[in-house]
Amino acid sequence: MYRDLKLRGALISNKSLNLLPLEELYDTVRGVWNLSSDQGNLGTFYISNVRIVWHADLNETFNVSIPFIQMKAIKVRPSKFGTALVIESLKAGTSSGYVLGFRIDPVETLNMVFQQIQSLYKVYTANPVFGVEFKSEEKAGALEDVTVPHVEDDIEITEENEGTDAFVAYFADGNKHTDSEPVFDQHLGLAVEKLKDGFTVESLWEFSAV
Repeated sequence: MYRDLKLRGALISNKSLNLLPLEELYDTVRGVWNLSSDQGNLGTFYISNVRIVWHADLNETFNVSIPFIQMKAIKVRPSKFGTALVIESLKAGTSSGYVLGFRIDPVETLNMVFQQIQSLYKVYTANPVFGVEFKSEEKAGALEDVTVPHVEDDIEITEENEGTDAFVAYFADGNKHTDSEPVFDQHLGLAVEKLKDGFTVESLWEFSAV
C-alpha cells in the first residue's frame, strides 16, 4: 500500500480511511467527481502523508489508492467536464501507467487541493514513509576515548636452580676441541673425563637430576 497503486481494495471502514502504520490523515475533501466514466462518480478524497485515496459515496469498494511514490505528474488542466485535477502514475512492469482525473467544485477548492497535494508530495520525496521506524546507531566516540593505554607486563624472572649456571658454564667452553684424560671418580665409582677447575661431579649431577 505504500508503494503500489490499488484499485477496489479494502481501504474504507465505517466511512473512514483505514490508516497504515505511520500514516497521518491531513484532509478529507467531499464532493469530488471521479472522471473515469462518461457520467462521472461522486465521492470523497482522503489526503495523507503517504497517498491520495478516493472512493465513491454510493459504493465504498469502488475506490483507488495512489501512493506519492507512484505519482509521475500532478497537474490542473481543462477537460470535457471542466477544469480537472489530473494525476498520472508511473508504469508498472509491462503495463502502462494510469491517468486519473477528478473534478472539484468550486475551482478555488480544486486549486487549494492541488497545492496541498503538491506540498505533501515534496515532503514525501524528501522523507519517504514506508511504515518502518528505525533509530540510527550512536555516534562513534573519539579515538582517545576508546583507546586503551598500553601496560607493561609485570613479569619477574627468577633463578630457581643455581646448578643451571654451573651446567651451562661447563659446556660453554668454546675452546674445548678434545676430551680430557679420564680419571677415576670415587663418588660415581667410574672413570670419567677430568673436570675443569671449579666444577664437581656433584654440582653437575644435581642439575641433571632436576
